[in-house]
Amino acid sequence: MIDLHCHILPGLDDGAATWQDALEMARKAAEGGTRILAATSHGDFSRGDPEEYLEQYRKTLARFRQELAERNIPLKLAGGMELLVHEKLLRYGREHRLPSLNGGKYLLVEFWFDSSSRRIREGLEELARMGWKLVLAHPERYDALWRHPELLAELDRRGVVLQVNQGSLRGDFGRRARALAEYMLRQEIAGALASDAHDPILRSPDLDEISRLLELRYGPGAAAYLLRDNPGRILGSVESL
Repeated sequence: MIDLHCHILPGLDDGAATWQDALEMARKAAEGGTRILAATSHGDFSRGDPEEYLEQYRKTLARFRQELAERNIPLKLAGGMELLVHEKLLRYGREHRLPSLNGGKYLLVEFWFDSSSRRIREGLEELARMGWKLVLAHPERYDALWRHPELLAELDRRGVVLQVNQGSLRGDFGRRARALAEYMLRQEIAGALASDAHDPILRSPDLDEISRLLELRYGPGAAAYLLRDNPGRILGSVESL
Protein backbone atom coordinates (compact mmCIF):
# COMPACT_ATOMS: atom_id res chain seq x y z
CA MET A 1 0.00 0.00 0.00
CA ILE A 2 0.93 3.67 -0.41
CA ASP A 3 0.06 6.26 2.23
CA LEU A 4 -0.13 9.75 0.70
CA HIS A 5 -0.63 11.69 3.93
CA CYS A 6 1.24 11.09 7.19
CA HIS A 7 2.80 13.37 9.83
CA ILE A 8 5.66 11.05 10.64
CA LEU A 9 8.67 13.39 10.76
CA PRO A 10 9.44 14.37 14.37
CA GLY A 11 9.61 17.90 15.69
CA LEU A 12 8.17 19.68 12.65
CA ASP A 13 4.45 19.91 13.46
CA ASP A 14 1.77 18.29 15.63
CA GLY A 15 2.70 14.81 14.39
CA ALA A 16 5.40 12.52 15.79
CA ALA A 17 6.75 14.16 18.94
CA THR A 18 10.03 12.23 19.14
CA TRP A 19 12.28 10.08 16.98
CA GLN A 20 11.11 7.07 18.98
CA ASP A 21 7.49 7.85 18.10
CA ALA A 22 8.41 8.33 14.45
CA LEU A 23 10.20 4.98 14.28
CA GLU A 24 7.29 3.22 15.98
CA MET A 25 4.93 4.77 13.44
CA ALA A 26 7.18 3.51 10.64
CA ARG A 27 7.18 0.00 12.08
CA LYS A 28 3.39 -0.03 12.39
CA ALA A 29 2.97 1.25 8.85
CA ALA A 30 5.29 -1.42 7.46
CA GLU A 31 3.72 -4.21 9.52
CA GLY A 32 0.29 -3.14 8.27
CA GLY A 33 1.34 -3.51 4.64
CA THR A 34 2.41 0.03 3.71
CA ARG A 35 5.51 0.05 1.52
CA ILE A 36 5.64 3.75 0.52
CA LEU A 37 4.65 6.65 2.76
CA ALA A 38 4.60 10.36 1.99
CA ALA A 39 6.05 12.29 4.93
CA THR A 40 3.69 15.24 4.69
CA SER A 41 4.44 17.65 7.51
CA HIS A 42 2.16 20.67 7.82
CA GLY A 43 3.24 23.55 5.60
CA ASP A 44 1.86 26.81 6.97
CA PHE A 45 3.94 29.44 5.20
CA SER A 46 2.53 32.25 7.32
CA ARG A 47 4.80 31.19 10.18
CA GLY A 48 8.41 32.30 9.97
CA ASP A 49 10.68 32.00 6.94
CA PRO A 50 9.44 29.35 4.46
CA GLU A 51 12.97 28.71 3.19
CA GLU A 52 14.25 27.92 6.69
CA TYR A 53 11.34 25.59 7.33
CA LEU A 54 11.79 23.81 4.01
CA GLU A 55 15.48 23.29 4.75
CA GLN A 56 14.65 21.87 8.18
CA TYR A 57 12.12 19.56 6.54
CA ARG A 58 14.66 18.31 3.97
CA LYS A 59 17.27 17.60 6.66
CA THR A 60 14.78 15.75 8.86
CA LEU A 61 13.53 13.69 5.92
CA ALA A 62 17.08 12.71 4.95
CA ARG A 63 17.95 11.73 8.51
CA PHE A 64 14.78 9.67 8.90
CA ARG A 65 15.46 7.79 5.69
CA GLN A 66 18.88 6.92 7.12
CA GLU A 67 17.32 5.81 10.42
CA LEU A 68 14.93 3.49 8.59
CA ALA A 69 17.75 1.98 6.56
CA GLU A 70 19.92 1.38 9.62
CA ARG A 71 17.04 -0.40 11.38
CA ASN A 72 15.98 -2.40 8.31
CA ILE A 73 12.43 -1.07 8.43
CA PRO A 74 10.99 -1.84 4.96
CA LEU A 75 9.36 1.52 4.34
CA LYS A 76 10.21 4.03 1.62
CA LEU A 77 9.58 7.72 2.26
CA ALA A 78 8.37 10.17 -0.36
CA GLY A 79 8.71 13.88 0.22
CA GLY A 80 5.89 16.38 0.31
CA MET A 81 3.94 18.66 2.61
CA GLU A 82 0.33 19.24 3.57
CA LEU A 83 0.15 22.85 2.44
CA LEU A 84 -2.31 25.20 4.13
CA VAL A 85 -3.79 27.34 1.36
CA HIS A 86 -3.99 31.04 2.13
CA GLU A 87 -2.77 34.23 0.51
CA LYS A 88 0.79 33.95 1.88
CA LEU A 89 1.18 30.46 0.41
CA LEU A 90 -0.21 31.61 -2.93
CA ARG A 91 2.12 34.61 -2.93
CA TYR A 92 5.10 32.34 -2.23
CA GLY A 93 3.95 29.91 -4.93
CA ARG A 94 3.87 32.65 -7.56
CA GLU A 95 7.63 33.10 -7.20
CA HIS A 96 8.93 29.75 -5.91
CA ARG A 97 8.38 26.07 -6.51
CA LEU A 98 6.14 24.57 -3.86
CA PRO A 99 7.01 21.26 -2.13
CA SER A 100 5.11 18.64 -4.10
CA LEU A 101 4.47 14.95 -3.51
CA ASN A 102 7.64 13.06 -4.43
CA GLY A 103 8.86 16.14 -6.32
CA GLY A 104 6.22 15.59 -8.98
CA LYS A 105 3.23 17.49 -10.31
CA TYR A 106 0.80 16.98 -7.40
CA LEU A 107 0.43 19.12 -4.27
CA LEU A 108 -1.28 17.90 -1.11
CA VAL A 109 -3.30 20.87 0.14
CA GLU A 110 -5.67 21.71 2.97
CA PHE A 111 -7.79 24.64 4.15
CA TRP A 112 -9.03 25.86 7.49
CA PHE A 113 -12.01 23.69 8.39
CA ASP A 114 -14.34 26.71 8.46
CA SER A 115 -13.22 28.06 5.08
CA SER A 116 -16.02 29.10 2.75
CA SER A 117 -16.75 27.15 -0.42
CA ARG A 118 -15.69 30.23 -2.38
CA ARG A 119 -12.30 30.36 -0.67
CA ILE A 120 -11.75 26.66 -1.28
CA ARG A 121 -12.72 26.91 -4.94
CA GLU A 122 -10.63 30.06 -5.57
CA GLY A 123 -7.55 28.68 -3.79
CA LEU A 124 -7.64 25.46 -5.78
CA GLU A 125 -8.22 27.34 -9.03
CA GLU A 126 -5.21 29.60 -8.51
CA LEU A 127 -2.91 26.68 -7.75
CA ALA A 128 -4.22 24.91 -10.84
CA ARG A 129 -3.45 27.99 -12.93
CA MET A 130 0.13 27.78 -11.65
CA GLY A 131 0.27 24.37 -13.32
CA TRP A 132 -0.22 22.13 -10.29
CA LYS A 133 -2.42 19.08 -9.98
CA LEU A 134 -4.05 18.87 -6.59
CA VAL A 135 -4.85 16.40 -3.85
CA LEU A 136 -7.33 17.87 -1.37
CA ALA A 137 -6.73 16.48 2.11
CA HIS A 138 -9.75 15.25 4.12
CA PRO A 139 -12.54 17.13 2.28
CA GLU A 140 -15.05 15.35 4.52
CA ARG A 141 -13.93 17.56 7.41
CA TYR A 142 -14.67 20.95 5.81
CA ASP A 143 -17.85 22.68 6.94
CA ALA A 144 -18.56 24.18 3.51
CA LEU A 145 -18.36 20.83 1.74
CA TRP A 146 -20.70 19.28 4.27
CA ARG A 147 -23.22 22.04 3.57
CA HIS A 148 -22.68 21.82 -0.21
CA PRO A 149 -21.72 18.20 -1.04
CA GLU A 150 -22.44 18.86 -4.72
CA LEU A 151 -19.12 20.73 -4.81
CA LEU A 152 -17.29 17.45 -4.24
CA ALA A 153 -18.46 16.08 -7.60
CA GLU A 154 -17.50 19.40 -9.21
CA LEU A 155 -13.98 19.21 -7.80
CA ASP A 156 -13.68 15.60 -8.92
CA ARG A 157 -14.69 16.58 -12.47
CA ARG A 158 -12.02 19.27 -12.43
CA GLY A 159 -9.37 16.67 -11.62
CA VAL A 160 -8.91 17.42 -7.92
CA VAL A 161 -8.11 14.19 -6.07
CA LEU A 162 -10.32 13.90 -2.98
CA GLN A 163 -8.29 12.21 -0.23
CA VAL A 164 -10.35 10.64 2.56
CA ASN A 165 -8.88 10.00 6.02
CA GLN A 166 -9.11 6.51 7.44
CA GLY A 167 -10.08 8.04 10.80
CA SER A 168 -13.14 9.63 9.22
CA LEU A 169 -14.46 6.22 8.14
CA ARG A 170 -13.92 4.94 11.68
CA GLY A 171 -15.88 7.83 13.15
CA ASP A 172 -12.88 9.42 14.84
CA PHE A 173 -13.89 12.92 13.67
CA GLY A 174 -17.61 12.64 14.31
CA ARG A 175 -20.71 11.43 12.51
CA ARG A 176 -20.72 14.23 9.97
CA ALA A 177 -17.20 13.51 8.67
CA ARG A 178 -17.97 9.79 8.57
CA ALA A 179 -21.18 10.33 6.61
CA LEU A 180 -19.48 12.56 4.04
CA ALA A 181 -16.54 10.15 3.66
CA GLU A 182 -18.97 7.29 3.05
CA TYR A 183 -20.88 9.44 0.56
CA MET A 184 -17.70 10.08 -1.47
CA LEU A 185 -16.89 6.38 -1.52
CA ARG A 186 -20.43 5.41 -2.56
CA GLN A 187 -20.39 8.02 -5.33
CA GLU A 188 -16.92 6.81 -6.42
CA ILE A 189 -15.46 10.32 -6.29
CA ALA A 190 -12.87 9.60 -3.58
CA GLY A 191 -9.47 9.34 -5.25
CA ALA A 192 -7.31 8.15 -2.36
CA LEU A 193 -7.48 7.06 1.24
CA ALA A 194 -4.66 7.88 3.65
CA SER A 195 -3.84 7.59 7.32
CA ASP A 196 -3.21 11.26 8.17
CA ALA A 197 -1.40 9.64 11.09
CA HIS A 198 0.02 11.83 13.86
CA ASP A 199 1.24 9.28 16.42
CA PRO A 200 1.80 5.54 16.91
CA ILE A 201 -1.40 4.84 18.88
CA LEU A 202 -4.42 7.15 18.58
CA ARG A 203 -3.87 8.20 14.96
CA SER A 204 -1.75 5.32 13.75
CA PRO A 205 -0.46 4.80 10.18
CA ASP A 206 -1.54 1.13 10.17
CA LEU A 207 -3.81 0.77 7.11
CA ASP A 208 -4.43 -2.97 7.29
CA GLU A 209 -7.85 -2.84 8.96
CA ILE A 210 -9.19 -0.03 6.79
CA SER A 211 -8.01 -1.90 3.69
CA ARG A 212 -10.15 -4.88 4.65
CA LEU A 213 -13.10 -2.61 5.47
CA LEU A 214 -12.91 -1.02 2.00
CA GLU A 215 -13.03 -4.42 0.33
CA LEU A 216 -15.96 -5.49 2.48
CA ARG A 217 -18.09 -2.35 2.09
CA TYR A 218 -17.18 -1.05 -1.35
CA GLY A 219 -16.30 -4.15 -3.29
CA PRO A 220 -13.30 -5.95 -4.74
CA GLY A 221 -10.72 -3.53 -6.06
CA ALA A 222 -11.70 -0.58 -3.83
CA ALA A 223 -8.70 -0.95 -1.53
CA ALA A 224 -6.28 -1.49 -4.40
CA TYR A 225 -7.51 1.64 -6.19
CA LEU A 226 -7.57 3.93 -3.14
CA LEU A 227 -4.48 2.61 -1.34
CA ARG A 228 -2.16 1.55 -4.15
CA ASP A 229 -3.02 2.23 -7.78
CA ASN A 230 -4.15 5.85 -7.68
CA PRO A 231 -1.65 6.92 -4.98
CA GLY A 232 1.06 5.30 -7.09
CA ARG A 233 -0.05 7.28 -10.12
CA ILE A 234 -0.01 10.48 -8.06
CA LEU A 235 3.51 9.90 -6.76
CA GLY A 236 4.83 8.97 -10.19
CA SER A 237 8.22 7.27 -10.34
CA VAL A 238 9.10 5.77 -6.96
CA GLU A 239 12.02 3.57 -7.99
CA SER A 240 14.56 6.06 -6.64
CA LEU A 241 13.03 6.29 -3.14
